[in-house]
Amino acid sequence: MAMAFEAGTYPCWELLECQGEVPQSRSGHTCALYNNRYLYIFGGFDGSSCFDDLYVLDLETRLWRRIEARGDRPSGRASHSAVTDELAGVMYIFGGSGSHFGYTNKRDLCEFCFQTETWRLLSNPVEDKQVGGCRLVF
Repeated sequence: MAMAFEAGTYPCWELLECQGEVPQSRSGHTCALYNNRYLYIFGGFDGSSCFDDLYVLDLETRLWRRIEARGDRPSGRASHSAVTDELAGVMYIFGGSGSHFGYTNKRDLCEFCFQTETWRLLSNPVEDKQVGGCRLVF
């Protein structure tokens, strides 16, 4: 059974007018949705340097806010991955690349706690390990 949509109804794109501290233009950043209401933006690249900043957009109030998080904030990066864990109330950031793309690839794993607005470094491998003829990367 096919569904028919009237012009201007779901699904469609809508430009949101937002207030607050809007992040500057960037590429290679990540967006992660939490509680179906908060959109978190981390990192990215502006053509000359990588960002290590974190912003949140409240989709109900349409208000941007730059987060001044505590803890071990990840270094500036682009082309990384981000995912949220709704049950644990955290976001994970993995890998990416620094400003010298291809020469500053990262393998660290960081956790951001939404409630306390605190970063925590979970893993920062410094070397590859050889195990039984197989090379394992941690």
